[in-house]
Amino acid sequence: MTTQGCLARRAGSVSAVILALAPVIAHGGTIAGRIVFPGRDVPDAMIYAHNLDTQAQYQQPVRRGEARFSLDLPAGRYWIFVRPEEPGLAGLYGAHTQFTVCRHTTAAEATCTDHGLATVELEAQAELNSVDIDDWMLPDEAVSELDRILGGAPKSDDGAELGRPRFSEYRVPAATLAATVSVNPGSDAHAAELEQLASAAREGHNFAGGFALTRLSCGVDCDAVAIIDLRNGLVAFPEQLAHVSGSLPCRAGGGIAFRDDSRLLEYTRREGESAVTDYLLWDTGQRSFSVIAQYRRSLARFCAAPAATP
Repeated sequence: MTTQGCLARRAGSVSAVILALAPVIAHGGTIAGRIVFPGRDVPDAMIYAHNLDTQAQYQQPVRRGEARFSLDLPAGRYWIFVRPEEPGLAGLYGAHTQFTVCRHTTAAEATCTDHGLATVELEAQAELNSVDIDDWMLPDEAVSELDRILGGAPKSDDGAELGRPRFSEYRVPAATLAATVSVNPGSDAHAAELEQLASAAREGHNFAGGFALTRLSCGVDCDAVAIIDLRNGLVAFPEQLAHVSGSLPCRAGGGIAFRDDSRLLEYTRREGESAVTDYLLWDTGQRSFSVIAQYRRSLARFCAAPAATP
């Protein structure tokens, strides 16, 4: 049996990417299961199998809404995990963990508190069909290890960077929401963008568990951020994000990073020859941000550093 090629999707197209080559083998097996994403359909993502014996990585794309996966792999010991590839889910991982295993073996879910990665042992010719990926509350050390495996481990010795606020420190559960909500932007001047706001609301929440964050054009290289409360349709236009540049030196796509499961948002902007990152914490009740930290570095240092993984 030949090791399956690894597929990676970028910019809407699917191209073959060989991550690991193994010799033709006679003994392998299948790892399969469900992907469960909290509060909504599974997003576009990539699923990975990391072989703990050979350090080889195997991957295949997951399309939005796909709830099951199947991987044909050489025999060995694996970590199985998923990384979403949608805005608002940067740096988030779901995995097959000890929490998953515990929930499958006991009715007392409250006793399942270990969110560490679980090792899946695949023997020759075996078919493991219940290796579910349903834990999105991985501890920081597990996230750091997965970052390292995928080549995204932080390489900075900057104390401010290492001490920056983390998305995992401000996690929120996904809200239970009605199927649809009428968007109410109030009397704000951005009300002219009602259709764009309504479209963002229909896409569902991508920030802080129950909010839809979207960007509205405010001119050349300028966006205004709108945040829709999907519980009641009310729209906030945070003053800190009223004039967001669409690009940054050395970074395509602008300087906003946020996650669906966290109240934290990172906003990086250029000030002269410096890159300044504000760490904004969202108050779900007041629908407003407060600045909890700021990190400043030269543009040269900013461009030399790898993009931080939330």
